[in-house]
Amino acid sequence: MTFAARAGRQPRRARAALLAAGALVAVAACASLGGGGDALVLGLAVPLTDGKGAPDVYGVRSRMGAELAVEELNAAGAFGGRTLALRVVDDKGSPTTALAAADSLVNDPRVLAVVGHVYSGATIAAAQKYDGSLPAVATSATSPEISKLGGWIFRVASSDSANAVALAGAAHGMGRRVAVLYSNDDYGQGLARNFASALRAAGGAVAAMDPFLEDTPDFRPYLLRMKARGIDLVFVAGLQEPAARAITQAQQVGLAARFLGGDGIEGLAGMGARYDGTAVGVLFHGQMSDSARAFVARYRARYKEDPDSQSALAYDAVRLLAGALRAGHRDPAAIRQWLEGVGAERGSPAFEGVAGRVAFDQNGDPVNKRFTMGVIRGGGIVLPEAAR
Repeated sequence: MTFAARAGRQPRRARAALLAAGALVAVAACASLGGGGDALVLGLAVPLTDGKGAPDVYGVRSRMGAELAVEELNAAGAFGGRTLALRVVDDKGSPTTALAAADSLVNDPRVLAVVGHVYSGATIAAAQKYDGSLPAVATSATSPEISKLGGWIFRVASSDSANAVALAGAAHGMGRRVAVLYSNDDYGQGLARNFASALRAAGGAVAAMDPFLEDTPDFRPYLLRMKARGIDLVFVAGLQEPAARAITQAQQVGLAARFLGGDGIEGLAGMGARYDGTAVGVLFHGQMSDSARAFVARYRARYKEDPDSQSALAYDAVRLLAGALRAGHRDPAAIRQWLEGVGAERGSPAFEGVAGRVAFDQNGDPVNKRFTMGVIRGGGIVLPEAAR
């Protein structure tokens, strides 16, 4: 996922989270949850606000998932009389702010490891601070560049180099003339490049490829060219707000093409019926497994709404790191070494998370992590197997 969701219309299913989190955002820069002086402390680096000070739905929901994990672990007495706590820092989805946030966590001797960051650009920027000091488990950061960041960065989301294969496979069966709109940042560039390569390998081709900025207001020049070229499928490598504008304007100019996107456009499912029929690849779905369904029930009981990929991945990242703590590893270097062995032949067992199984390769990427294709319908994302 890319830098940050900008201010603007949020999906209906996210509004409750933003309202409930309003008070939390105000104190998030140095907040802690769940511990006293003997607490085991994890950093939580998420974009709680955007560059204009408005709540960022991706970060808010990531915090909600992380806090639910901490509450459950502490209630179960998972740490032999000690408690788990979060030190929350707001990276604002900005590489510059992420660098400062990472520096503050590295220089806090209480912090043993980090959950975060959420966005690819923030993760890439912060990695230089964590290297050699703190292990960090990114949540929904999917840029292929993260695989090159060294031995202190791990992630629970699959790389877009892998996700693009599933997305290209779906595209190959949906359209004959495919165009790509991509956000001109780490997430969008990487996803678009890997999608185009995977589509060629599947026997297809990209007929047009155009970049956009997150706040691009008017996609109609792109869309009119696509209409003239007979484009019947548009792949969006970006976030939900610009995707929403592009889909709305496509309908206005009479471009009769389907739209497809990755996890960045997941939130379109709660933004109205006009987005029905949009295909989307997601990192988590509440019907993907029994453990996912059980997590949805617990999350709904706690927050009175359903979780999304950000909630689930942050929840998994906390519980993954808790595994190292429960195994007795209480310093950053030992935790990093334990993470390297997750799922390895002579390491610890693979981690079974609510968003799927995690076993790390030599780059800190999860091996064969599940990436699920669905279709937006009726205010939700319907999996193909659910429709049969």
